[in-house]
Amino acid sequence: MNINTLSKTTADYESSKLAVALYPTSMRKEKDGKTTYHARPIFRNKLTMENIANDIIATGALEGYTPEQIISIWRVANNAMIDRILNGSIVDGGIGTFYARVTGSFDSEQSSFDSKKNAIDIAFRSGKTVKELSSQIQPVIAQGNSVKPEIISVTDIESGKSETLTPGGFLDITGKSILVTGDNADVGLYFENTEDASQSVKIAATKIGVNTSARIACVVPQLASGSYKIKIVTQFAKSTVPCKESKSQTFGNTFTVA
Repeated sequence: MNINTLSKTTADYESSKLAVALYPTSMRKEKDGKTTYHARPIFRNKLTMENIANDIIATGALEGYTPEQIISIWRVANNAMIDRILNGSIVDGGIGTFYARVTGSFDSEQSSFDSKKNAIDIAFRSGKTVKELSSQIQPVIAQGNSVKPEIISVTDIESGKSETLTPGGFLDITGKSILVTGDNADVGLYFENTEDASQSVKIAATKIGVNTSARIACVVPQLASGSYKIKIVTQFAKSTVPCKESKSQTFGNTFTVA
């Protein structure tokens, strides 16, 4: 929060810093074959009306008001706006306009609204003032959500070695940003069989005993005999909002299961 900015009637955002991370655009490449990148803001957190009300109190812009009073007025205003919007009005809320939108397809001009295929939502379009203010911001390219896991060591506790795996024994992994977390289907700890992919095994985060950004400890699954690589796939980010894309790293050593 920038109190100096919030306390102004006409805000000056030239000193604001918006951290963004760059991600490869997999579906688009330049003519020379190089991958292009797109930027996404690194979201610090998710705020509630209570948080914003406390920000306003901190600026002194509404002296004499309590956070509860601000929230109460805000909710009444929201309800009034929603009523107008859902009855077909476009409402200018200051930072932009709000309007109703219908999603889903219709089979013909005579089709009726089908709640199984269609939905009504409220859309937002930023206004001229917001666009002018945002144009003053110079984004900062940061690592942020694009941080990648780094495996430093993998030790089979049963044998005390870093080149074998003991099914049913314990495995200790150290590293940086290796916390296995996220809702993407590919997130997990992998034991990849280098000779037969069908023998590879994935462990979900819920099956990992110790799961932190610096250390992972788990029971080695019942692996078939062969050679294996250890891979981590995670959406871990240093901010409170996880990465949208999964990040992975495969440890360099090859492990043997007798």
